Order: sequence, then structure tokens, then C-alpha cells
Amino acid sequence: MLFMLMRQVKKDGRLPARKRTVLAAILFIPAFIIFILVFQVITAWRANIQLQKERAELNTFVGSVYLPLVNSQNAILAEKRRMQALLKKVENLGFEHPNHEQLINQVIQKWMLGLQEYQQAYKDTDREIRRAWISYNTMDQQDVLGKFAKQAVRLDLKNKKAEKKYQSTIYSIQDDLIKSLDSARKMLDANRRPPKSKKQKLKNQLIRQNIMPFNDAVEAKLVDFLGTIDKRLMDEVGKLQHLIRYSGQQIILVRNHLQNNPDLVAPLTITINSWLALEDESRKKLNQILYAIEAEYIALSLDLPRRNPAIKAMHKSFLKDIPYITGKALKQKRNINQSYNISPRQKR
Repeated sequence: MLFMLMRQVKKDGRLPARKRTVLAAILFIPAFIIFILVFQVITAWRANIQLQKERAELNTFVGSVYLPLVNSQNAILAEKRRMQALLKKVENLGFEHPNHEQLINQVIQKWMLGLQEYQQAYKDTDREIRRAWISYNTMDQQDVLGKFAKQAVRLDLKNKKAEKKYQSTIYSIQDDLIKSLDSARKMLDANRRPPKSKKQKLKNQLIRQNIMPFNDAVEAKLVDFLGTIDKRLMDEVGKLQHLIRYSGQQIILVRNHLQNNPDLVAPLTITINSWLALEDESRKKLNQILYAIEAEYIALSLDLPRRNPAIKAMHKSFLKDIPYITGKALKQKRNINQSYNISPRQKR
């Protein structure tokens, strides 16, 4: 196509020979790059087809000798693909949820190490399978089959042992997620039912003190997630969010009145401080709720089954704690709105 284009330019005769040469050089570079890219794609496609063909032949060979070995190898491959997709999905999870970043990084590291060891079992077995297959095609087939039949059983047992070890890693990860859920739940429950244990009180206090503010996007995502659990809970959190905004508006309103009425500094300052206290306390309670919601969101994102008892326990706490917290805040708002007192009659 490049040749035809240059031929047409030359035929038109509008460009001098030197400029035609420069133009050809300029057009040649991208054409050459495109050619290389297309060639690489075709080469990779052919290599992939060849690899799939060889893999099918290997599976047929092993399946004719000992089918469970094919199944255990395929199980490792399937888990590898599943985990790669999951790891890609959660690669930015720690950045988005800094309150649980340490837990997320810990889980991902355990996953990667466990998966690496599990995959090594596949690689070791695959190497022995390929060796047997090549020997089968180049040596005494009956002799190879007889020896490989015994070896295949041992290789399958090795895979099963690796799978058991990998499963222990998964259980360890789930334990970490459950502990995180339980800690967040107990912290939230303490709003309604303070713990008697001094140790638990200190744990709750430590969590509250270290909760970092949630940005608007994460807060909205977590509230939406809560709505998938129970729409009523989402509405309760919405009331608390509205109360925080309302308190801020009231503070501004009363401060404006104070500027125009400096002689009312004493009563208006009390009112401002009351709204400030409500706004601050409501924000802290909202952050505690969001932290607990996030603990469940993270646990599910990191593959903890929804049927896990820790998830069910968290839902029960949500149903009790969130309406209680919101109701208490609304009562405080009502008390502020009804806190006006008639000034005592001054003596003459």
C-alpha cells in the first residue's frame, strides 16, 4: 500500500525527488512499526494454538494413565485464574480504604505466598508429566506407561498435599477477616451496650481514636452497600448524615444572629456550643458506623463467604445499633430545639 501511494505521488510529479524521498522515509517508519506489531500478534496467536494443542495431548496422555492427576492439575490452574482475577479486582482496595489498609495488605501477601507455593506443585508435576510424555513418544511406550502409572499416583498425592497446605492459608486469611469483623462489631455494639471488660473497652477506644475520615466517594459507596443489606438501615444513616449537615447550618445561622446581637452572647453561645457538640458527636458516630460497614465490605471483597457467621452477626448488630445511634442523635437535636428558656424577670 505504501508502494502504491509513493508511485501515485511520483506520477503526479508535484513533489521534487528529494521531498519524495523524505516523505517515503516518514511513511516507512509507522508502516514498519505496524508490520512488527501485526507480526508479533500473529506469532503469539500461533504459539498459543500450538501450546493448547500440546496441552490437550498431555491431558489425553495423563488421563489415559491416571485421570485424578489431570483433575488435580486443572484444579490448581483454575484456582490460579480465580485468584489472579480477584487480586486484580482488589489491587487498589487498600488505597481506597486506608482504615483497613494494613489488613488488606496482610491478606494479599498471604494470598500471593500461598498461591506461589501451590503453583510450584503444579510446575513440578507438569515438568514430570512432560518428561514422561516425551519419553513415551521416543522410548519403549509400555515401559514408560508402567513406570508413569506409579509415578502419577505419587504426583497426585503431592498435589493434594499442596492443596491442603494452600487451604490452610485460606483459612488463616478468613480468620484475619473474621477478627476484623468482630472487632468492628463490638466497637459499634458498645454504643448501645458498653462492655464490662476493661480490655474490650480499651480495644474499642483504640479503634475509635484511629478511625480516619471517610471521603465523600467512599462514604457514598459504603452507604449504598449498606442498602443492599437492608434499605431501612440506609435510610437511618441518611438521617444521621442530614443531621450533621443541619447542625452545621444551624451553627452558621446562630453565629450570624450573634454578630447582630452582641448583647445576647451568653445564651447564643450556649446554643452554638450545643449544635457544635451534636455535629461533632454525630460525625464520630457516623464514622464508627462506616468503619463497621467497611469491615464487612472489605471481608466480602477479600472472599469471605457471605454465609459466614461473622457476617450474620454483623447484620444483627447493624439492625440494632444504627437505629439506636440515629435515634439518640435525633433526640439530642430535639432537646436543643426545645432548650429555649424564658429569662428570669429582672428586679427593679
